[in-house]
Amino acid sequence: MVGAGVIGSIYAVNFSRAGYDVTMFARSKRLAELQKNGLVFYNAKTEKIENANVKIIDTIFNDDAFDYIFVTVRYEQIESALLDIKDNCSQNIVTMVNNPFGYDKWEEIVGKGRIIPAFPGAGGKIENDILYYKLTTRLIQSTTFGELSGERSSRIMQLYNVLKSSGFSASICDNMDAWQKSHLAMVIPMANAIYFDGGNNYTTAQNREAIQNMSLSLRENFEFLKNVGIKITPIKLNVFRLCPIWILNSIFKMIYNTKFAETLISNHAKNASQEMYLLSNDFAELAQKNGAALKYLYLKE
Repeated sequence: MVGAGVIGSIYAVNFSRAGYDVTMFARSKRLAELQKNGLVFYNAKTEKIENANVKIIDTIFNDDAFDYIFVTVRYEQIESALLDIKDNCSQNIVTMVNNPFGYDKWEEIVGKGRIIPAFPGAGGKIENDILYYKLTTRLIQSTTFGELSGERSSRIMQLYNVLKSSGFSASICDNMDAWQKSHLAMVIPMANAIYFDGGNNYTTAQNREAIQNMSLSLRENFEFLKNVGIKITPIKLNVFRLCPIWILNSIFKMIYNTKFAETLISNHAKNASQEMYLLSNDFAELAQKNGAALKYLYLKE
């Protein structure tokens, strides 16, 4: 696991609990926390604080061989993280990172054929060095991944089995580039609504202008994808194009007033504002390159 934040910690916990040999690479304050206390998490089933059986390292050597390297850093950190591991001998690099522009540049860093694009199906927070988390269901969002070619390769099927045996809902996607662009079309307005409000998911739920702008931005983003021929993936996300704005407003007002939104939307928006700002700008650039201007995209530095 390259990246010891919330997502890297969630996957490390569940992999280790399933019996896999897990190594976590960390730096700075998080490294000191892990070296002192280990990977500590709240087990919702036992309602107890527990320690995961993982190895903590601060250096990755070139001859350290891993079946899979999971890169679970933020968007602004991905190129640096890939540079750290480009000379490592491991061949399967699972990038659980937002990506608006495709994978050519990332493959230039680590070499063709090594990257498995993916995205997590989980969320949570680290509070007082303790991980609290929730896995999302297939209905909401599975851990989604696939080959750049769309092939159902042996390493993809093996990864599917690893994830399923570790308790994750898992989905193999034959077009991860389209999936990533569709995902960003959805999550950028959801985060930007909270920034626009200036509070959290609960205050945003009561902010009619923030909710309205979010719904309009969702409609606009997915119309842009459709108009330029980017396949909306999964197909269910077309709901943001087809559903009347007033219905979207009502649905999101209810959703944002829940613990679910706090765990999976608000916590991430709060802790990843720089990432979301960069993604908003890059998604706007993607639209401009395709001849579209996004009127309702809200950018906050």
